[in-house]
Amino acid sequence: MKSRKKTGLKKKKEIIILSMVLLLSICLFGAIARAKNTKEEPFLHKYYTSVQIHPGDTLWDIATQYCHNSAQIKDYMQELRRINHLSGDKIHAGRYLTVVYYSEEYK
Repeated sequence: MKSRKKTGLKKKKEIIILSMVLLLSICLFGAIARAKNTKEEPFLHKYYTSVQIHPGDTLWDIATQYCHNSAQIKDYMQELRRINHLSGDKIHAGRYLTVVYYSEEYK
């Protein structure tokens, strides 16, 4: 009877140790996978330039031309409105608009 208890306890210990090793392996594999997928973002310098508005241009068109992250286009348009003192999206051909652009190159 005692040998069965010892055998049962030994199996439980083995299962617990095996489970812990498996869990640790999964955590370690996940950490390595995340580290490999991490891309270092380049440092972008912020610059301003002036562009002339042509007939048919819209604020959206200009924003999509200078903002390369489509997820941030609305924020970019809000910034264009703010720095150009625009209350809406209406722009006029022949006038100039200050736009923001980003570059890895330091100028």
